[in-house]
Amino acid sequence: MTNQDLLELGFKELPHMTIGNAVQYNLGRGRFLSANSMGTPNEILFICKLDEEDEKKITDAVCIHNYDYDGYLTREKLVSLITALSGITLVTPSIH
Repeated sequence: MTNQDLLELGFKELPHMTIGNAVQYNLGRGRFLSANSMGTPNEILFICKLDEEDEKKITDAVCIHNYDYDGYLTREKLVSLITALSGITLVTPSIH
């Protein structure tokens, strides 16, 4: 998967450059998924929690997918994670 694939699923680009070209998906309740270095052997996905008093600060980050252990992230796994973590069922176009 690439950042373009993630943008099509609802991820958003950050307004500034980051190492790993991170994109984020808002899960609600101050939580978001952060995907970095997609489509490379440095690919990683975190679930993050924002500070309640300062939304520019991340208080917690837990790795939930890492290329070294899990291989490349698939669309099916990502959609399942988003559904499980947010309760939102994504309607994704079928891939031919």
